[in-house]
Amino acid sequence: MPIHYRSLLTLKYKDLITEKFNFLVKFFDFELGDIFIEVLPLKEFEEQCKIEKINTSSWCVGVTPKNGRVIILDKKDFEKKEHKAEEFERVILHELAHMFIRRILWPKQTYIWIQEGICEYLSFGDYPLKVKEYVDFKEINTIEKWKKHHSYQQSALFFKYLIKKFGGGKISEFIKKIKEKSEEESFKEVFGKELNETEQAFKTSLENEKITSSSNTL
Repeated sequence: MPIHYRSLLTLKYKDLITEKFNFLVKFFDFELGDIFIEVLPLKEFEEQCKIEKINTSSWCVGVTPKNGRVIILDKKDFEKKEHKAEEFERVILHELAHMFIRRILWPKQTYIWIQEGICEYLSFGDYPLKVKEYVDFKEINTIEKWKKHHSYQQSALFFKYLIKKFGGGKISEFIKKIKEKSEEESFKEVFGKELNETEQAFKTSLENEKITSSSNTL
């Protein structure tokens, strides 16, 4: 197993981490290679984020720096960061999914809403996701734009919409295709429709289902 546990605390969650890792190997049909994962108490978690020069928000409980590491806040400290302890295993899955997408695409990157949408769907897709205010995906392509909206639930719902129509295997195929072509070209080749056209159909489905809420993040 290519998972390296960097603390005794992390080993406490070894079985859970292995379970999520194996799920993602099957979902993406991809062998990840070596990764280093750490579960840390609050003070150490925040110190490591500073060392990695990651500006975390008040609700951040997991990060995936660009050096093969996954850093997760200890479950017992989740409530201190506005999260429920029951979300711990979902956050592990979310951050591991980031690592898979990053490795699949390396050295290329993709739109931030695609990355976050897939990770959020995989980890929170069975939650009652809601959208406060719809934002066109072209407006959240970059990290700078994303920070203005944090459209996690909207992006997750888009991939939930795609999987319902086309199946989960198409998501893995889509990500792998992006390494070779643009997002728009890859989308049309994998799903048979233009991305813009599909987005409009998705937006209409949200309006019909009246999926709205007071929050656009989990």
